[in-house]
Order: sequence, then C-alpha cells, then structure tokens
Amino acid sequence: MRGILFKSIWRTAVLGTVAVLLNGCGVMSWFQSSPGPKTPPPLSKGENQVAFSTQWQARLYGLWPINPYQGTDIAHQGRQIVVSDASGHLVSLNDAGSQQWIRSLAGKSARGATIAHGVVYTGTTAGKVFAFDAKNGHQLWSVQLTSEVLTPVVYAHDHLLLQTVNGHLWALNPKDGKVQWTFSMNQPSLILRAVSTPTVHNGVVYAGFADGTLAALSLSTGAELWHARVAIAHGSNELARMVDVAARPVVADGQVFAAAYQGNLAAYAEQSGTQNWSVPMSVYLTPVWFKNHLFVAEADGAIAEIDPGSGSVLWRNTRLKGHAMTGLSSCGEDLLATDNGGYLYVFDPESGHRIGQTRISSSGIQSSPVCLANHQILALSDAGTLYRIKLSKR
Repeated sequence: MRGILFKSIWRTAVLGTVAVLLNGCGVMSWFQSSPGPKTPPPLSKGENQVAFSTQWQARLYGLWPINPYQGTDIAHQGRQIVVSDASGHLVSLNDAGSQQWIRSLAGKSARGATIAHGVVYTGTTAGKVFAFDAKNGHQLWSVQLTSEVLTPVVYAHDHLLLQTVNGHLWALNPKDGKVQWTFSMNQPSLILRAVSTPTVHNGVVYAGFADGTLAALSLSTGAELWHARVAIAHGSNELARMVDVAARPVVADGQVFAAAYQGNLAAYAEQSGTQNWSVPMSVYLTPVWFKNHLFVAEADGAIAEIDPGSGSVLWRNTRLKGHAMTGLSSCGEDLLATDNGGYLYVFDPESGHRIGQTRISSSGIQSSPVCLANHQILALSDAGTLYRIKLSKR
C-alpha cells in the first residue's frame, strides 16, 4: 500500500475509503501531497549576486523518487562520499567523484548512509541495518530489526541510533549491531513516513515521533527524561490530524527546537523540557541554526528567520510559496535551499532576500546541500546524479 499518492483534487472524494483501508490492514501509508515542480520568479540584475560552477557530476545507480518529507542524506567525511539509492545500492566515491566501491543491500535505503570511525552504517526498507568497512566496502555485520528503517543511522558515543516505521527508536552496539535498548511511542494510522532523525547532545537523545511528541531520553539506558507535545492532532479526518515531528530536533543556546507538520514550531528548556514558546507553523524539513538564529523552510515553501528567544518571525520570504522545498542548510555566509524542481537557492540570512539561484537538474533535488570547503556543496538529483557545485560572489 506504500507509494499511494493522494492528489489534492481527489482527497475529499476518497478520504473515507482510504481511512477504512489503512485502519483495516494496519499498514502505514506513504503520504505525499507536495506540489508539482514550479519555475521560480526570476532575480533582478541587482539581486543576482552568486555565480555557480559545476566542479564535477557523477551518475549513480537507481532513482531517488522526490519526496520532500523523506530526503536522502549525503555522507561526507575526509575525502570520501557515500550515498545510498532507492534501488538498494550503497555507493562510495572519492572527493573527485570517482567510484571506489559499490554494494547491494537487502532492501532499499533511500535515507542515506553514515560514516563514523572508518565504518559506513545504513538501514533499509527490509528492516536490516548494515555496517561496512569504509575503505573497501567489506561487510562487517548486519542485523534484522522488526520493521522498515526510516532514518539515517546516528553514531553517538558507542551507540547507533535510528527509528523504524512502527514507532520504535533503537540503540545498537556499533561493534556488532546488538540491541542496547529500545523506546517507542504510539503510532497514528496515517503518517508522513518521515520520522525525525534523533539528535544527541550532552548524553541525551532528543527524538520526534509521528504522534507529535518530542522525547528526551538517556543515551546510556534509553530511560525517558521528559516528553512534550509539539502538536496535538485535530481535525475531522486522518489527513488533517497528521502532526508528525518529521524535522530533526535542533539543540542550541540551552534549548531544544522541534517542529511538526501541520502543527507548531516550539522551543523547550534543554534540561527540563519546559516549553519556552510555541508558534503555529507547519514544518517538515530540519531547521538550521545559523548565526545564533533559527531558520526554517515552511511546508508551503516560505523561508523564515526565527528569533530563538521568543519565536518571533524576524523575516519571511514568500516568493517561493507553493514550491516543494527538499533541503535547507548553510554554507559560508549564506543560507541555501533546494526544491523538487531541481533548483538551488541562495538567501542572504540578514534580509531573507534571494541573492542567487540556478537549476542543477530538471529531475529535482533529493537532498539538503552539503557544505564543503571553499564554498562548495554536494547535491543529489532525483535521477541519481551527484553534483559538486562551487558558489562564488559576483
């Protein structure tokens, strides 16, 4: 039942039937309602302040279906780049874009890989987690979990953290994949299939769940320290009640920032979980902590700067409203974003104005830009092409 696309013009007509089917079979659905690719408004001559040059591009295996709720991470460490695709391949490249090794996985792994201490970790739709030697791709171990892995693997102080589609957060031993502890929350009948990647800070795991909950757990034991409701489901149907905490929690300035789709953006005291502020805002991409402020891409395509102390919107750029944003990051002095139309955007973080844009690929971009040295970035297209782009001020 995965892969069903709920087009907006049919939502009202088929809603009742869909809800019955989902509840009846107990299968989580891949909900996708992002708008089709759009051409952005042009930049005036004075606004066009950034030039783009492609350093190299590498065509990889498989396809990465554009789903902004479930983007692909690009792993980069030293001179190694590792990506995984929706066809079940794990590919390692060097810094020049040449393939080093490739491995086939049991199941697909569209969420990306993680490199840590000379090992590449990744999880799959078949519920398996793999560890490979980063140098040669030799498999070190694999372990079978109870359901599909929905997040990249997070390495943190001799623990591997990940979440699965059944609402479980797992801690595994990096040496052999053995389960150290698990934690779970109740799952709604309909989810985005975009569980937030856990964040670890000062020995605490911060994780978001599909029911709108943010939980703080002990990294060593998995014991719950506190939990908070980022959003409370409301509405007359399952679609309206979707409040997944899909964005990865951000820890900065003594606060934990969390965001829910069709819910709120909120800040909590790091130690106690006390809510400091909450503002209505639908967000599925992970916010960016940059220049001591919080930047978010809203679900409708607007980009905004948020005052971390009060939650006040300092500026909001709505020129890309209606676009399906697929990534948000920072590089150098600039704020970067990508969309399902294949465009890379550069924003001035002080004013929120677009100061550059280019179309990298006609097939859309499926990853947040990864910042490298010398103001270069990596971006992965839906067609499976990895790009290394250099940005320079005009």
